[in-house]
Amino acid sequence: MSQLGRSAGLTGFVDVARSLGLDPYRLAAEAGVPRAALSDPDMLVASAAMSQLIEMAAERSGAEDFGLRMATERSLSTMGVIGLALRNQPTTRKALEMLSEYAWLQNEALSIRLEEQGEEAMVIFGLIGWRGRQASELLMAIAFRLLRTLRGPGWKPLEIRFLHAAPRNIEAQRKLFGVTPLYEQDIFGLVFERADLDKPNVVGDPGMAPHLTRYLEHLADGRSQSLRSRVMDQVLLLLPSGTATVERVAESMRIERRTLHRRLAAEGTSFSQILENARGELATSLLASSERPLQNVAEMLGFSSLSAFGHWFRRRFNTTASQYRALGGQMARPQASRTPALAN
Repeated sequence: MSQLGRSAGLTGFVDVARSLGLDPYRLAAEAGVPRAALSDPDMLVASAAMSQLIEMAAERSGAEDFGLRMATERSLSTMGVIGLALRNQPTTRKALEMLSEYAWLQNEALSIRLEEQGEEAMVIFGLIGWRGRQASELLMAIAFRLLRTLRGPGWKPLEIRFLHAAPRNIEAQRKLFGVTPLYEQDIFGLVFERADLDKPNVVGDPGMAPHLTRYLEHLADGRSQSLRSRVMDQVLLLLPSGTATVERVAESMRIERRTLHRRLAAEGTSFSQILENARGELATSLLASSERPLQNVAEMLGFSSLSAFGHWFRRRFNTTASQYRALGGQMARPQASRTPALAN
């Protein structure tokens, strides 16, 4: 099933495209994005189509910072009710916990995880079906602007980490984030001082937070998210760090391992099958957007050897990983998973 997102994700696209001499509506038609989605922020559009549209525009215009340019048009109000709720949370921790829980209101393809270690905290992102650099940089820019809004205009992160390869010129990225981003990393995320989590936010009215939270809870009551989708979110977040085990996922979801297996089986799937699909998502994304060695890609996906990864990739996509990369990710066609439905 296609993951959907609010067309607010395309805010700024028309202006940036036109400034670069492009016809935004013709590009939208090519990408399969409805014309109305470029002016109506509340349409539900296939996330993959929106991602493809931004990548096409960047390629046709030659603007490697196309996604970052779109981010200049964003504010928390662009995110609708969740943006208002985030703005009025008393602390950054509360805002990020809320964003993690309700990110689906913006885009079903997006998952977010907050991790803390030592004196540092990290917001880690997972994306389903998004290809290329532009959507990732747009998402990072939005997250950065959110944190700067909450913490104040002088705030900056410790690190910005991307899975994809660096563009030829990273000056725009340095200027926006205030630090030099790290590329071809094992994590797609933003690192900052842990102490920032529990400091009072500099904007908003905390007294509004309970009312807005109840409204979001009301919206969530009408949403039916399968356990399969929730497990997929967790696997995508954990896979790059090599920790996407059934034990870790069960722990993060506060579910007993046996219960997790039983409930997934009731939905006609298994952890192994979900892991297989997540590997496919991450493999195609890494090969299309980075130049990291295939050995590194294999390790990130949890394969014991490059040959094992190569056999798996050919079986799943009817091509080799090298060929897929050489043709910009246009050749692969995933096959149905052969993993038995009840495998552990």
